[in-house]
Amino acid sequence: MNKSLPDDNNQVLKSTELTAIIGREKLDLLADVVGREGWLDYRKEYDAAANLEVVTDYPLQIDFELNASCNLRCPMCPISAESPKGKGKSTWFSLDLYKQIVSDGVKRGLRAIKLNYVNEPLIRDDLHDFIRFARENGVIDVYLSTNGMLMTPKVINKLIEAGLTRIQISIDAHSAEVYDQVRPGGDLYKVQKNVEKLMAIRKERSSVTPLVRVNFVRTELNEGQLPEFVAYWKDRVDMIGIQEFVKPPKASGKLISRTTEHKRVRGFRCSFPFKQLVITNEQNILPCCTFWGEHIKLAKCETPESVALAWNNDKMKQLRRVHESGEYWRIETCRQCVEGGLVT
Repeated sequence: MNKSLPDDNNQVLKSTELTAIIGREKLDLLADVVGREGWLDYRKEYDAAANLEVVTDYPLQIDFELNASCNLRCPMCPISAESPKGKGKSTWFSLDLYKQIVSDGVKRGLRAIKLNYVNEPLIRDDLHDFIRFARENGVIDVYLSTNGMLMTPKVINKLIEAGLTRIQISIDAHSAEVYDQVRPGGDLYKVQKNVEKLMAIRKERSSVTPLVRVNFVRTELNEGQLPEFVAYWKDRVDMIGIQEFVKPPKASGKLISRTTEHKRVRGFRCSFPFKQLVITNEQNILPCCTFWGEHIKLAKCETPESVALAWNNDKMKQLRRVHESGEYWRIETCRQCVEGGLVT
């Protein structure tokens, strides 16, 4: 089936972001959950940073990689190229250090936390403790991305009770045949049922949260299914994310995307250095949440102060200058990130 999307859905990439969101306006439903004034102030500041209009004193968002493992082996993900052996609980990010960073960060302007990087966060059975601490200590928006395979009713209830504001389920296909190629080890039918169960439990509990988004990363394997994917999910969940493919430095498959040419011809300027940092399970501080972020390590996160220092160090300032000018190619790592998935 080869339908074209409506014009508003086909605008895959803003000039400063890698994801288009259908239903983005539903984010403001969270205003009545977390406090209207605080939510609107946060979103105003976030939008300004996303448009490269301001540089805040402290990152508005921190992404925490709480574990370095995943239960799938997706060809577009670098974690699939590495053995999970030796990546058990001994490599899990410390809850104590997390609490210190969050407590210090909220005082400095931290507003949002994403509880994963390229890993699967639901592997951690204490994930709800991280969510609850952040929400109870002033973080407005606490969310995560998952492949949805581990989203049991017990897990769903814990996430809701802890105060998770948003959840993003990465699916990337409409048919089981394509899903099996892009998400080896997963089960499309099971994930669909898990999402349905999430929506049902949320309704049973009369809860607005977590808002639910399903994601579709466009590659040559799946992009023909995007219209069907949108049609299937548009009335089943709150939002749909259509993401540009970022080719990882290490991957188990040779993938390209025919859509990422938009990044080059539309004058791409990356907003990540203006709004967030990533802290990996090894306590490395990275400037962005793409696979290439690990090639620009800013510092080690040894104390909460490390975050503020990294946010304002010379590497971050250079990244901002380069992207503000629209000359991402001047930094080779950024060029690889933006152009690595292009058809040549």
